Amino acid sequence: MAALIVVAVLPLIFKQSEHLSRRASDRSLVIISPHNETIRNEFTTAFQSYWEKRTGEKVYIDWRTPGGTAEILKVVESSLEASERKQKPLGLDVFFGGGEYLFESLAKRGLFEELAVFEQHPEWFDDKQGIPMFHLGERFYSSERVWVGACLSQFGICYNVDVLDKHGIEAPRTWDDLGKPEYFGLIAMADPLKSGSVTKAFEMMMQQKIAEHLVSTQRATGETETDRRNRAIRDGWASGLRLIQRITANARYFTDSATKIVHDVAQGDAAAGMCIDFYGRAYERKLRGEGGEPGRLRWVAPALGTTMSADAVAVMKHAAEPELAQGFVEFLLSEAGQKIWAYRSGSLGGPSHRALGRLPIRPELYRASHRSRFAFDLQDAYANDAQLVYLPEVTGPLFGVLRAVLKGMCIDVHDELRAAWADLIKADMPDLALNHFQDVSYVSYTKASGEFRSDLESRNRGEFALIMKRLSGVFKRNYVETQRLTEGYK
Repeated sequence: MAALIVVAVLPLIFKQSEHLSRRASDRSLVIISPHNETIRNEFTTAFQSYWEKRTGEKVYIDWRTPGGTAEILKVVESSLEASERKQKPLGLDVFFGGGEYLFESLAKRGLFEELAVFEQHPEWFDDKQGIPMFHLGERFYSSERVWVGACLSQFGICYNVDVLDKHGIEAPRTWDDLGKPEYFGLIAMADPLKSGSVTKAFEMMMQQKIAEHLVSTQRATGETETDRRNRAIRDGWASGLRLIQRITANARYFTDSATKIVHDVAQGDAAAGMCIDFYGRAYERKLRGEGGEPGRLRWVAPALGTTMSADAVAVMKHAAEPELAQGFVEFLLSEAGQKIWAYRSGSLGGPSHRALGRLPIRPELYRASHRSRFAFDLQDAYANDAQLVYLPEVTGPLFGVLRAVLKGMCIDVHDELRAAWADLIKADMPDLALNHFQDVSYVSYTKASGEFRSDLESRNRGEFALIMKRLSGVFKRNYVETQRLTEGYK
């Protein structure tokens, strides 16, 4: 059935570039990507020019854009099943765009080729001045060298000044602000099951809460340092889930697309939401006044609540055009390719039509000679001040589990969650009811990293479906009971 759906929608999702017709080209490169049209257009123009100057060949780029990373994963998996049945290649050359979780998942399934750029340009990965494998805990390329970050992303908050003023709410500065009662019904939210970027933002919240507990948790008498750390992680995980619970309770809806969040906030249909930096900055710049003064939409990186994450690229196994695919990756990491991410449009080396406002991954692009041409006031991604240090071993392996927990705790029972939160607000948060509402012991860190993870990774769909049914049932009963406990206070 999945394969049938993919075949039926191929004409809609496999959009083709208009820069150069296939008939007029010498070679064709097939790229599957969640990137928006602006990014695709800029890199189509730039790579076609680069490759023709280098080889004399005209290249047609066939972009495959089924949607976000979740939709792309479905297409790749369905295509993989079909290719294994027919013993034919996937028909894709490059996977361009997405975070570490997605790329590591596909790399483990042997879908990527080793990247030639590591041998061709070892100086780009020099320990002192090049792209590091890790920065503040985030991985920028795989240890097997089958994927590499092309640029960097940061997760933050977009908000509408006019809507906040109307409701008498102060501008958000932290993730915790989005969980405050005054934001009830005013948060734009994307479904984390369909948006890898939103799940990553939620993971950042978990990481921040764990970091806070690691700092504040005192070692108890007779407790080892390892025991203290493990206790802080368990408590931080619970605090993170409670924060996510409050934020999702404030959500007006769950959209399928993360890009819709910033659009709705800009239009005034919501007060605030979570979004990737370049979405927020692009709208913020677009809505500035004629004199350049700030407009109604702003974007902020939450204090000590976000890291720099790699937005990656990889060459697919059995690519029809392996040389061209490797050349595309090389171009992305070259100085010419890196300038396109950050430079002003029309500037020497910059994008042709519209600034992208993305953070380059190569450290040398943050030198003053380059920064003077940046389209936005982008921070130095390698400045370590006031940044969260990501602990990959703590939540990284639980990325898929976190999605499942959010589904059962927040999405499947969103009506009950909102109703319980509304009653808590009206009742002025009585302790007994609030404690019942925020009882997340059923999805503790121990359970998430144990049986939930085991069942998810075993792909035992029947058993996992039963677990999910129990999970949503537990929280539905919690929320209904919360409403009962507030009845005497409203």
